[in-house]
Amino acid sequence: MKRTIKHIICGAALLAGALSGVSCSEWTENEKIAVKDPVFGESNPELYARYVAELRAWKQSEHQRTIVWFDNSNKQPASRGGFFSDVPDSVDIVALKASGRLTASELEQVASLHEKGTRVIGAFDCTALLASGEEGDGAGESAEGTSDATTRLRTALETRMAEVEADALDGFTLCYEPTDITFATDEERTAQLALDAVVAEALKGWRQRHPEALLLFEGTPQYFSDVEAAALCDYLVVRCLDAESVYDFGMRARRMCGVEGLPTDRFVWLVSAVPPASTDTTGYLLDESGASVRALGALAEWMLRPEEFGKAAVGIMDVQYDYYNSTMIYRYTKEAIETLNPSPKN
Repeated sequence: MKRTIKHIICGAALLAGALSGVSCSEWTENEKIAVKDPVFGESNPELYARYVAELRAWKQSEHQRTIVWFDNSNKQPASRGGFFSDVPDSVDIVALKASGRLTASELEQVASLHEKGTRVIGAFDCTALLASGEEGDGAGESAEGTSDATTRLRTALETRMAEVEADALDGFTLCYEPTDITFATDEERTAQLALDAVVAEALKGWRQRHPEALLLFEGTPQYFSDVEAAALCDYLVVRCLDAESVYDFGMRARRMCGVEGLPTDRFVWLVSAVPPASTDTTGYLLDESGASVRALGALAEWMLRPEEFGKAAVGIMDVQYDYYNSTMIYRYTKEAIETLNPSPKN
């Protein structure tokens, strides 16, 4: 970045200029001075290389991880807040929400994160697709409606997974929230089981094609008819975006623990970052005293408490909201990471 600084010497020089016939403007010169924003490690490449090596080693060690979901739908961001490569170095996994192939700039950001040992995965929201009803899925109303919904879901999943594979990302996270069909009608049960089959096929297919890649299941696997497919996932994400209090963290996880064959050692709790200038309660919930607090901070503290299930990671939805802070970019994300396990550098 360059800034033009004008040195205007008009104070005492006015008298001398008048006597010599030289104007103030002739005394003044415009000088361009390069002012560069400091880049960590730029002045000492050897020290930075050591830092990166230690950071990568730490990410491969046992610790409570941090997974963030980033909305990368703006392909030409106007500020650094739109660059997912600027997330804190201690973040373990970045999930990119926008569908479509990555741009050249985004692929460079992926490479930058890979250098730090951060894995980048693609995300897809089955629940949002089905709820949108862009083509009128009609699930639960007729056999034809069920077929339309399953076909649309299968096509969208195949397309999104193909994009993630083409961009050589490190894994895939799939959001699917089936409901309890114990008291469902025959039509509702048929519709959900058909959708379950599509999701199970996608999960199993991904694991077969990419045995070493990451695979996450977001939603309600306790109501998913194919427990075997859910068990293939590296992480089971407990979505708490609409949680009302800290008690929801444990309650929602315990609902998953009673299902035979569903692993309980790989839970990730997902809360939302607070949108800038938000006027609603997004990103907030009630603590034990009934006070409204940021969900992320409350979750980080709750993660330190012993439970009967494994607390593998903290998840942050729309982490880009946390970038904008007058005191420190990604302030609350960094505070959560430090609460869980101090890192070499956030």
